[in-house]
Amino acid sequence: MSDINIDLVENPVIKAFIRDQAKFPEDFKLKICEDDEMYLFSLKKIADDGDDGTRALVRYYGIGRSVLNTVKQVVEWHFGSFENVPSFLDFACGYGRFTRFLIQEMPPEKIWVSDIYANAVKFQTEYLGVNGIVSTGKPENYLIERKFDCILANSFFSHMPERTFTNWLQNLYDLLTPNGILMFSVHDQCLLEPHIEMPANGILFSPESESQSLDKEEYGTTYVTEKFVRELVEKVSGGKAFVHRIKKGICKFQDLYVVTNQLGRDFSELKFNHQPGGYIDVAAFTRKDSLYLEGWAADVNLDGRIEEVQVRVNGEVVQRCEPFYDRPDVAAYFEKDAMLQSGWNCYLPKNTVTPEDVLIVKAINNYGAEWILETCTVKSLVSKRKSQSLLGSTQAKIKLIETQLASAHIEWEHSQNKLMITQTKLEESQTQLAETQTELISAHTQLEQTQNQLINVQTQLDQTKNQLINVKKELEQSHNRVLAMETSKFWKLRTAWFRVRRFLGLPGE
Repeated sequence: MSDINIDLVENPVIKAFIRDQAKFPEDFKLKICEDDEMYLFSLKKIADDGDDGTRALVRYYGIGRSVLNTVKQVVEWHFGSFENVPSFLDFACGYGRFTRFLIQEMPPEKIWVSDIYANAVKFQTEYLGVNGIVSTGKPENYLIERKFDCILANSFFSHMPERTFTNWLQNLYDLLTPNGILMFSVHDQCLLEPHIEMPANGILFSPESESQSLDKEEYGTTYVTEKFVRELVEKVSGGKAFVHRIKKGICKFQDLYVVTNQLGRDFSELKFNHQPGGYIDVAAFTRKDSLYLEGWAADVNLDGRIEEVQVRVNGEVVQRCEPFYDRPDVAAYFEKDAMLQSGWNCYLPKNTVTPEDVLIVKAINNYGAEWILETCTVKSLVSKRKSQSLLGSTQAKIKLIETQLASAHIEWEHSQNKLMITQTKLEESQTQLAETQTELISAHTQLEQTQNQLINVQTQLDQTKNQLINVKKELEQSHNRVLAMETSKFWKLRTAWFRVRRFLGLPGE
């Protein structure tokens, strides 16, 4: 067993990456075992790039850092911090892709690693200083006396066939302390090809994997449904455990399940935030020797957004920008309209960057989470992205312009229709205004006539009142004259005379 044949200490790209991503860069353990299948898998993925393996190293370390980001959020939700975790078991640990970041969060003596590869356990115990447990092929032979407060099985159950899936989950659950938590990742059924049907029992196993040494019938690729996982946790815990699913919680790919017997804090308080995403489509020097960068950056969180795209040269921030133009291809790929405005670009003046400089471009969301779009030398990035990316970018821009033109034409037609409707309404309003003005003049004339009639009526009323007063005076005068006549001697004699005539039966008054 030996280390990989790359001078990691003097590699400027790796130094820049670790300085940016490690909690304590000066203490970070860089060495990678030559048998590390995860590194070899990364190396195979970029074999066609023709570089010295630097990109594979960045990918290797980057995945380890991303797993730490996920685990840290769960640990802080349950324990408050890594400082409060008495013991941690990294099951199916491999050669320490994740553990080398974990030992920067908690003391190595509190960490146990376990793997079926004895060399992997030996490498970690000797180089990283952690405790080691060699695993077994059969779960019934994995006999551990002690228990653990935090257990992680990352990318293990995503390879187990049904016959061992249940037993291994039972084993790990039984290793938990009363207040412990178990985290394990799986391939959800959503990752299956559309034409592949999930069996009724909720688990599908295929004898294919990236491992070149393990029996693929025992270590292949497994897909499960959420129902399958929840029912299995219910079974192995005897109905005691609480379980929570974080969709694509591991590297935005595998689902992460969290299991605990004591729910000190509700799962709703676990505000899990995914890292943002992005890519550099174009990297090229302009005629004025400025470095032009173009790409996209987007956030998958429900209420997340990209705060900035940050460009660092040799560790120093030299440029910041925000997504500002539409990328229909990105929105269509993620099937999210919120990701439409994800395109960005920026220029780095020639006095700020040279081909030999190390470039780190990262997207940062509103939660402070980062995603490194690229870490490499400037000349490496330009040589890989210039021709192909420029062509792709030009084609994308043409499609974008065509879409924008079509959209603009539709908007113009809508505007024309709105203008015609507005003009019609204006004409109708003007006609109504003229009619209203005519009605207003007529009403004003009628008001004046009514006011004149009212004045005449008032005058007649005053005259009538005066006449009534005069009539009353004349009536009183007549009444007084009658009274005077009735009290006179003549009137009394006249009255007596008429009485005599009536008595004698004489007619007339």
